[in-house]
Amino acid sequence: LTAPDLARALADVGVAAVAVHGRTREQGFDGTVNLEGIRKVVEAVPEIPVIGNGDITTPQAAKMMMDRTGCAAVSMGRGAFYNPWLFLQTKNYLESGKLDDEPTFNERIRVMRRHLKRMIEVFGEKLGCRMFRKVGPWYSKRFGPSNFFNKRIVQVATEDEFETILSDYLEWRKSFLDDSGQLKSSYVPQPLKTIFRDGNQEIVVTRSESPEISEWEEDEQPAAAQRRAIPVPKGPVEVW
Repeated sequence: LTAPDLARALADVGVAAVAVHGRTREQGFDGTVNLEGIRKVVEAVPEIPVIGNGDITTPQAAKMMMDRTGCAAVSMGRGAFYNPWLFLQTKNYLESGKLDDEPTFNERIRVMRRHLKRMIEVFGEKLGCRMFRKVGPWYSKRFGPSNFFNKRIVQVATEDEFETILSDYLEWRKSFLDDSGQLKSSYVPQPLKTIFRDGNQEIVVTRSESPEISEWEEDEQPAAAQRRAIPVPKGPVEVW
């Protein structure tokens, strides 16, 4: 809500660009990203580029944010954990208007395995594997049934153990496949969905070319957007 004023102050002292997240501090990471708020920042500082942020989980969501707000670019955070291919997919979509095919399951496994190897190279096996305990479940969100994998990956301690977990999971997963080796339709993950708010409109963005747009009243906002108190973590500030 105060971002336009802050952006103007920053531009006045020579800041070259600003990034703005489309939620209030009170919302945190809950509730709906407000495109109108980002657009007001764009209008406040036409002399510098504004980077929009918040719930960019698909190429379509990136384009929607840019089209509706006029922002010069978007930044991607949690969406890239679901889908590390998001950056290239979005670049191609913005340039050609065509959607890339979703990565195959085998490609997801290949990249996940490479991700762990790179973490071990940088942090060492002990710390790299411990950090990967948070990363593995992000990848598995697009695997289909994955409880068997998730329960074990959050305890992984070595690269060899990871390979054992993965091998056991691939064997377990076979019961959810059809005769062609693909997930049975009832187990295929739902397409990623982004919900934006723009004024009194709610915009649902999926892999469909046409977003669903509906009207909503102020009292229909998500509960998180109506909070009057700001929840904060317990303990010293430095551990938040």
